[in-house]
Amino acid sequence: MGSTASDELIGTWVSGWAGARGYESRHEGRVHAALRHDTSGDWEYVIYEPSNEELVAVAETLHKHPKRRLTAFADETSTLIDAARAAGLNVLNSDEVLMVTAMGGHDVEEPRPADGFAFQIERDQTHAYVSIHPVEDPEVVAASGHVSAVNGYAIFDRIITAPEFRRRGLGSLTMRALVSLALEHDVEEGLLIASIDGQQLYKSLGWTNLGNVVLFEGKQEA
Repeated sequence: MGSTASDELIGTWVSGWAGARGYESRHEGRVHAALRHDTSGDWEYVIYEPSNEELVAVAETLHKHPKRRLTAFADETSTLIDAARAAGLNVLNSDEVLMVTAMGGHDVEEPRPADGFAFQIERDQTHAYVSIHPVEDPEVVAASGHVSAVNGYAIFDRIITAPEFRRRGLGSLTMRALVSLALEHDVEEGLLIASIDGQQLYKSLGWTNLGNVVLFEGKQEA
């Protein structure tokens, strides 16, 4: 595919991300949305390279509904942030990036768990969840992650390693397990949003940056 960021690509990411988390999602023109029932209890809008007009319209909605948020994808963030602030939005997070990888370049074999750990896998037709647990304490989740297959893409989400289990390779192991599950589907590329902490790991696993991600809220009443 050789993807570049686009509205269609972002719509696909929203479908996979919302599906993995069990969120209701909507796609109305260039505005995608997901109902974040587990956190804010309200809608999060997602737009690729929003125009000034779109920012103003979303700002009005966010001001009326303070729990709602806007996630915007852009190649260049300083202009976006200036325009969003002028429209009445505040920046919550501007440190994340959208990353992509060619799935064909990844190991298709399901990895073995590290010594002293065991995998648990849950899946349905398009989603899979992997968790890694210490053998001596199987209730503890050392690392986990989700993947969804949508329109030829594997959407990876919530790749988490518990603080006390970091620097043991469990994040890489989780990713390899998710990749092996994703490759059971007809997927060509993988997509994920990476925090600052995760970006180095994903780069080491062959992922590259595709764009920047900024999370906005409406101006909060004092």
